[in-house]
Amino acid sequence: MMLTAAIVTAAVLGVAKVVRDWLILRQVRAAMDAGTSEDRVRIGMRLAEALGGGQSGPAPEPPAGEAVTPPR
Repeated sequence: MMLTAAIVTAAVLGVAKVVRDWLILRQVRAAMDAGTSEDRVRIGMRLAEALGGGQSGPAPEPPAGEAVTPPR
């Protein structure tokens, strides 16, 4: 009985995590589609930071012809 409860609990938590991640990615995609190139760069940097990335080297260059200001 305990094993069944543990399996059910793990399955429910796994499904909840997948649904949460899907909702977050849906919001990120909507923000990327609606935002300017500056917004997309900022969102990408924050997403990389949230996923444990961070900057391992120099900051990436903005797309040609577009000026990107650092976040305030």
